[in-house]
Amino acid sequence: MLKFYRNTSLLSLALLLLTALIIYAGAVQSNLSVSLFPARDPAFLWRSSTEPTVPDGKTATTLLSDVGNIDFQYFLDPEKDYPYTHYSMYFIDSVQPYKLVDLTRFSGVSFKVICDPKNVLLFVLFSFDEKVTNVNKPVTRRVSSTAFTCDNKWDTVTVSFDHLDTPHWWLGRNGYDFSDRGYQLNKTMGFAWVNSLQSPLNTMSHVKVTDVTLVGRDFRFLYIAIALTLALWILFVIWIFRRYVTMLTIQLKDKVKQDQPLMAYKKLSIEPQKDKEKSSVLRFMATEYAKADLSLESAATQLGINRTKINDILKDELGLTFTAYLNKLRLTEAARLLSENEDVNVSEIAYLVGYNNPSYFNKLFKIEYDCTPKTFKALYKHKDAD
Repeated sequence: MLKFYRNTSLLSLALLLLTALIIYAGAVQSNLSVSLFPARDPAFLWRSSTEPTVPDGKTATTLLSDVGNIDFQYFLDPEKDYPYTHYSMYFIDSVQPYKLVDLTRFSGVSFKVICDPKNVLLFVLFSFDEKVTNVNKPVTRRVSSTAFTCDNKWDTVTVSFDHLDTPHWWLGRNGYDFSDRGYQLNKTMGFAWVNSLQSPLNTMSHVKVTDVTLVGRDFRFLYIAIALTLALWILFVIWIFRRYVTMLTIQLKDKVKQDQPLMAYKKLSIEPQKDKEKSSVLRFMATEYAKADLSLESAATQLGINRTKINDILKDELGLTFTAYLNKLRLTEAARLLSENEDVNVSEIAYLVGYNNPSYFNKLFKIEYDCTPKTFKALYKHKDAD
């Protein structure tokens, strides 16, 4: 069994490492990351746009480059109440100049940005609204936004779609309650980087954006990894249990076979022995062990040999004291009876071999055979059935 336990420990360690690897792979696969710029995923084609397309007073936007970095600059007219500029990306397909994209499996978008001078910009998500939007009129799209700060050092900004709000001006203009902040992420029309009310006026503002990436988690991969590892552990436990039952049964049968010679003195012929005292003691033990009242004192009285001598004989011959040898004989016989009789119950076996207390018998049997009498009987029956 020691080899079994060692091999089981090694296999458990190997399975733990495999479990960690599978869970790690599932966690990695569950991380969604789709690049929109500079790499472009074919499932999310888009075209760029700037507003205003023509100067509105002094307010103007100029796209400088969209290779590597989205590089644009804008000027806000201080004479205007709400000067407005933006750089946007609109989702398209090969047939029409617009497309409604489902982004529900993504949690947000991340990008790197640098501004000169320091600026507060809005990240805006445009979505389709059944009540308001006309896909051919961009001004009717629903606006949801959040603000972020940028300066003359590259910084990574991650925007959560859960943290976008629809501004009051849009809700009021289109007849919605101010409490209605929701939008349809499954009908996304595009994104934009827009000036805010805190953007500098009467100043040429320079903005660069890159590494625009949709991010999220698809927990299906993690769930699959967990389910796979659970299945592996269940199969492993079943295999270990079956293997343990087989090994324990083999061990028990070997032990029973090894202990049977202890009963040999029951079959001794009545012949002169070289050591009559030893033979008398061993024969007495082998024939009288099933008596519940058998004790060292009664044995000494019946054999006419003192208690110390009896113990010395048993220790020299078997390395056991009187009590240990008596229990050994009884338990060995109990194991034989359990293995050969399917119908007899454990209590009957206990009484047959000299134990008036079945609970005490169960305790001693488990110490001797590493299992209860009931389990021992079941293992023998199981092995025979196989």
